[in-house]
Parts: sequence; C-alpha cells; structure tokens
Amino acid sequence: MVKINSARVFHPVNRIVLFLLLLFFSTCVSAQYSSLHKGDTIHTEYPYRFPLLGDKAYDKGFDMPYPWGGMFNFFTAKQDIVIPEVAVGFSEGMIPDVPVTDLTDLIEFGTLNAKATSINVRPDLWVLPFLDVYGIFGKAYAETTVELTYPIQMKTVAELEGTSLGFGVTGAGGLGKYFIVLDGNWVWTNMSNFKEPVKTGIFSMRVGRAFKVSQKPGSNLAWWVGTMRVNMGGVTEGNIPLASVIPTETWEKRDEIVDTYWNWYDNEATIAQKLLADKTLTPIVNKLEAADGSGMIHYRIRKSPKQKWNMIVGGQYQLNKHHQFRGEVGFIGNRKSLLLSYNYRFGFKMKNSR
Repeated sequence: MVKINSARVFHPVNRIVLFLLLLFFSTCVSAQYSSLHKGDTIHTEYPYRFPLLGDKAYDKGFDMPYPWGGMFNFFTAKQDIVIPEVAVGFSEGMIPDVPVTDLTDLIEFGTLNAKATSINVRPDLWVLPFLDVYGIFGKAYAETTVELTYPIQMKTVAELEGTSLGFGVTGAGGLGKYFIVLDGNWVWTNMSNFKEPVKTGIFSMRVGRAFKVSQKPGSNLAWWVGTMRVNMGGVTEGNIPLASVIPTETWEKRDEIVDTYWNWYDNEATIAQKLLADKTLTPIVNKLEAADGSGMIHYRIRKSPKQKWNMIVGGQYQLNKHHQFRGEVGFIGNRKSLLLSYNYRFGFKMKNSR
C-alpha cells in the first residue's frame, strides 16, 4: 500500500490560484506600474486585506503595491466628429417641447470638431492582484464647432460644461520585465443644455516596461505604448440660446451669409425644401439679418467620433510606493489628447498584522 503525503498534493484550487497569479500578476501593475520583483522583500506577513489573494502573491516574493489609491487627472482632447442625423427647431423664447424638424437630407456640413477638457478624481482599489476597480468623479468642459456649407454657409460654436460620474475596470498582466494593461471605463456626463447625460465608453491597451532609477526602494520609471478606442455619442437632445452659438466671425459675415441663403431660397430650393427651411433656417437667418441674437435653438443630434481609434504613448515616474506622476499623449489621425495625473496610494493594515 502506497502512503500519500497530503502536504505534497497540489489541490486543484491551488493550481487555479497559482495559474491566475502567474498569468495575470505583472512585474508592473497598471495603475502605478510599480516593479514587483521576486525576492526583493523581506518575508513578513502580508498586512493588508486587499487585494484578495494578495497574501499568496506576497508569499511568492512579489512586492505588492498599496491597494487603495486616489488619482487626480487633467485630460484634454480634440477630435473630428460626424453627424449622420440632425433635427432642429427654433423659438422666440424658452418654450419647452418645441417640435424639431429633421434636416438630415437638407443641410450639409463642413468642419465638425469637438474639444473636451476634464478634471477628475479616480479613487481605486486593487480587488485582486491583477484586477483594479475605480470610480470617476469630475468636471467637464466642451466646445463643439459646426460649419454649415449648404444651404446656409455659417459657423456655430457651442461651449458647454457639466459634471461626470463613471466607473472603470483595469486588468494587468505581464511576462518578464514587460507588462500589458487592459482598461475599460464608462462615464455619464450631465452637460448644460442637454436633456440626458452623454455616455462615453473608452477601451485602451498598453504595453510597456519599468526601470529602476535609483537604489531607493519603490522608485522606478515606466514607459508604454498602446491604443485607445472611444465610443461616444448616440442621440443628444437639448436647447441653447442662439446668441451663445454664434461667434463673432459669423456676425461679421452676416450680410454675406444672408445673401447666400436667400439666393439659394429664391433660385434653387424646391417647395419641399422651402417648407423645411421656413420652420428652422429662415427664422435664424432673419435673426442674423437683424443682428438680433434672441431666440432658442432646439435640437436632436446623432453624433459620433470620426475616428474611434488612436495611438497613445506615455510614461510615469514613481517617487516611492505612495507617489506617482504620469503623462500620456494620444496622436495619429484627427484625434489628439493629453493626460497629466498624480496618484497617491495607501493601505489600511489589518489589526492582527505586524
């Protein structure tokens, strides 16, 4: 009879745990890209409740990052957009529920671009050694430039602001000295003059490496390259004062704009087009001609980014396990972006830890 030593039996659950740790637990983790070298730490009991399974990773020699963090971000971006559907209405005053007229088949657009700036805070927690979850709370500012080329030639600029709420999930994995990070977040922004929040979904992937920059424990420098996809838009509805979307440039060219419009109206427009224009465009042109900015524009627009993917390159300096400073730029195509952030990390020790 063969006697089996139960202490040497590798339980299936332990296999799963080890597999997850080896597969996903990076030598550099996502939110701070801290180097995690086996054997760099003095073996003591892991003092924190999170991440779950963190004690098993720690026992294998990984120097764990602090589980809790707060990131302060400044983000700005500019990109072209497309508007496949547009409906517009006009009223002399702030009248609720003004009917809008579908102008998709009537008007043509030139340059369409949006600038966005966000200042936000992201509290986060490493739930598992390879999985981080976070919330997003911030302030957003947007400027949308719309150039109409037919049947009226004019430019409008809308400046909006709002508050953002959202959440995200980050997965980190690695092989040797290199790390890979997958991130997805979803944000709802309540913009001024919008009836419903604007939903934005962002998916990104980064691949990079971290380097020690001094003998100071926990200090390192990381760089990465990656790609980002933005899903934004859907249908937005709202209203905005006419005066707030007409820039100085348009007022200065109002005589030319008015003449071009009436030339189209009198010589080219069909009866059906005139009926559509009289509900929306003609009242706006009359306001321009009279140099009168009163009135409200009501709208329902379907919009989306012209280019959903772009490339990102970034780097981070970690002063120590508490303080990290990050910068990242996005480029290629018509979307450009800049991210600057500071991350502070900390942990709450368990009562029975030493």
